[in-house]
Amino acid sequence: MFEAAARVGSFKGAAEELSITPAGVSHHISNLEQRLGVALFIRQSRKVTLTAEGLRLSEATTGALQKIQTALDDIKLDASRLNIDTTSSFAALVLIPLLHDFCNTHTNITVEVSTGETAVAKVNTLAIRLGDTSLVDQTSLLKNERFNLYGTSSIVRSMQTHASSLVYLTRWKNRQLPDLPWSEWLAENEGVLQNIEIKYFDQELYGIYEAMAGRGLVFCSETLVSDFVKAKALQPVSPQSVGSRLCYYIPTQSGQHSTKMQIFIDWLASNIN
Repeated sequence: MFEAAARVGSFKGAAEELSITPAGVSHHISNLEQRLGVALFIRQSRKVTLTAEGLRLSEATTGALQKIQTALDDIKLDASRLNIDTTSSFAALVLIPLLHDFCNTHTNITVEVSTGETAVAKVNTLAIRLGDTSLVDQTSLLKNERFNLYGTSSIVRSMQTHASSLVYLTRWKNRQLPDLPWSEWLAENEGVLQNIEIKYFDQELYGIYEAMAGRGLVFCSETLVSDFVKAKALQPVSPQSVGSRLCYYIPTQSGQHSTKMQIFIDWLASNIN
């Protein structure tokens, strides 16, 4: 009541703002002045003016209440916003294409996506990372990754007539991640490729884009090219994919997930599996 009266310069104005009577405002401010032992307002017929003590208190209370309101607004915004942190490849090729359907279904949740190749713990953020299956708790697992070799239909058709095949592989920035199961794929698909030229990128995303442009073949996870295969923009060179030690997982315990996080996790798991 004091803050409102000081801000509008009127007990009546404060009463209208707070939906109480002017007498009620005057009574409470008089009680406050008695507690402090000083006058906070100079009463005039149509307005009130702050004393020096009142001005000092007004500056403190207005600033404090504005800070509280800002905090409440931020909390309300965070309650409706879901921050996702994941790899560039997963964001571009899987998450963002799927988000349209999620946002249409869950109109009360706003999703913001940030990317990076290194896992960094952030408050109120759901991380989705690529990891080593043998080191990931099964309760955190989203999907085990299988790998295959992909190319455009014209590239795949022309493999028999070309002297060599250009294959894009990924060499991870994070050296702790297991290598791609390239050797295992070659063993399972012996004789499919004759002469191989290898080119490395540090993200699967780059190799996939090169393959989409018809510049070669890409060895990558089934998850990342799922939509391209469905659209017939890419096709597997062989029906025989291979498993790997790689997986997508969420590096937090389920007990740490908010309700909106769990809704998103359940939705994502059902879509990518």
